[in-house]
Amino acid sequence: MRKVLGLLCVVLVVCALPVLAFAGKVQVAVGVAPVDHFAKKIGGELIATTVLVPAGADAHTYEPKPSQMRAIAGATLYLSAGLEFEEAWEPRLKGANPKLLFVHTDADLKKLPMPEGHADAHKAGAKGHHGHEADMDPHVWVSPAQVRQMSARIAEAFSKADPVHAKVYAANLAAFLKEIDALDVQLKGLFAGIPADKRTFLVFHPAWGYFARDYGLTQTSIEFEGKEPAPRRLAAIVSQAKAKGAKVIFVQPQMSHRTAGTIAKAVGAKLVIADPLAEDWETNLLKVATGFREALQ
Repeated sequence: MRKVLGLLCVVLVVCALPVLAFAGKVQVAVGVAPVDHFAKKIGGELIATTVLVPAGADAHTYEPKPSQMRAIAGATLYLSAGLEFEEAWEPRLKGANPKLLFVHTDADLKKLPMPEGHADAHKAGAKGHHGHEADMDPHVWVSPAQVRQMSARIAEAFSKADPVHAKVYAANLAAFLKEIDALDVQLKGLFAGIPADKRTFLVFHPAWGYFARDYGLTQTSIEFEGKEPAPRRLAAIVSQAKAKGAKVIFVQPQMSHRTAGTIAKAVGAKLVIADPLAEDWETNLLKVATGFREALQ
């Protein structure tokens, strides 16, 4: 009888544990590599992630593949950064997995509007989950200050899905927040002392607005309505860049550098590789800031 009661107790305890925590790692799906980086920092060995947007793909208009939909069907969490495709696909992702906890890591962040002429290229008639039009800048992860808030939401979601390891997630979050603070200090140091007339940079795809806001820079977009600028607009950009003393042009490794190179020659600027989707988030932001500083020398 004691053996039977003991066995019954074990069964009750096991059944009380979250399914995925008992079976193995918590399965987490994310849209882009930077969010995957944050998830791993907080989840560590307790989670396994699936990243939807591969390197080189357009994160605004991406459509998940059937194999990725199958992975999501087995996931406990989806960590959304508020990208257009995530907003559009949320009902279908939930339909593929009714038990999926869809976490809006960008909730309550202070967002910026996309530059004029750019928002319509990616709006696709959708509205954000906050009731705002989808013309707000979704590249929230290039701001260390905003990543602090995103990370807190991720840790909260992990603890909710796997309360057995809540203390581990809390400790990992605390450690990551210290890393973010240290990165912020380094970035502020790199931009310290740069005169106001040297703080403007050009960028083909305007993905660095929050980075610019955090560190007192001005971002000017080259593309217009998702396309390379027409000759008249290109001439206006060159004139504007000269007037503002822009000496830096951010270029993504996945995009053509031809137009950026033309502008660089016309205004005497230097190209700086700046990939907003790079997985090694801290190293990437430091590399971009260092490239900006060195381009002014």
